[in-house]
Amino acid sequence: MVKLICAHSDRTRSAAAVGLSLLLVTAAGCGASDQGQSSFSDNSSSPSLVLSSSSASVSSEDTEIERGDSAVSDSDRENASSQDQQTVLNQTRAALNTKGTEMLPAARRLPISVPVTKGCSLTATTSSQPTHYQVKFCETSQPVEIDSPAASKGTLIATVEGIQYKNAASANENISGYEKVDASNSEELFNLGHNIKAVGDAGTGHKYLTWNEGRWCIKVDSPIDPAFQNKEYPDGKQLARNIVAYLENHTLPAPQKIGVIQSVIWNQSYEATVQWQENQMVYQVTSEDPMTVLKVAVAMK
Repeated sequence: MVKLICAHSDRTRSAAAVGLSLLLVTAAGCGASDQGQSSFSDNSSSPSLVLSSSSASVSSEDTEIERGDSAVSDSDRENASSQDQQTVLNQTRAALNTKGTEMLPAARRLPISVPVTKGCSLTATTSSQPTHYQVKFCETSQPVEIDSPAASKGTLIATVEGIQYKNAASANENISGYEKVDASNSEELFNLGHNIKAVGDAGTGHKYLTWNEGRWCIKVDSPIDPAFQNKEYPDGKQLARNIVAYLENHTLPAPQKIGVIQSVIWNQSYEATVQWQENQMVYQVTSEDPMTVLKVAVAMK
């Protein structure tokens, strides 16, 4: 626990109360306010603590922080979260029994490979066969063992799976939705930034944006009627710009030939998928949240 050494005893008591309040806030875990959020952050951060300007307030001028073994900083919390994630990911990989080449999220460029709501813990359920494996990453209010009944009741974050086909050609044929976009013949082009342009199309109430980046084909499917908009992602063009901006600084696995990213953002029908082929394997990441699926996919190795 962080101790505050003050010049006066009343300030010492005030600092201790502040420390106790912080511990109680942190121990609350996934409260009702967290459960209402549908987006996740990469890095856990401490709750903000605002001190009132009363006579018992502690000023930085006469306060010294003594850092002992029990002192916890933001960096310590991030490191602990990273270590906890790595433990879960290691246990998940060890639980799989398949002949195919496994790919799972791992600490690659970011310390947090699977985005988890602040105050929650990562867990997983696994299933595997000789030619197929599936991992469902979930979050729970308290740490729980992978493949436990408590893990299966957690809130689903993303699903990762791999399927082995008889050869690379068969694997390639099972990548659905890929197309090479010809922007030169399109009447409707949208600038997504970073020299990327998407082709627009519409039909039966859908608005489609499609573009290519390297070997990837990326698609966003949103409704024309505002009544069917997804409240988290109401604007398909803005989501497309966000995807392009994210991929400018984060690297997806390189498909052997092709890969497809599809985001469907309707209020009653929403899912994002990243799918790519490597030799005989087809890998897929799915999530309800388009940005979550990208964060998990870039951590795959």
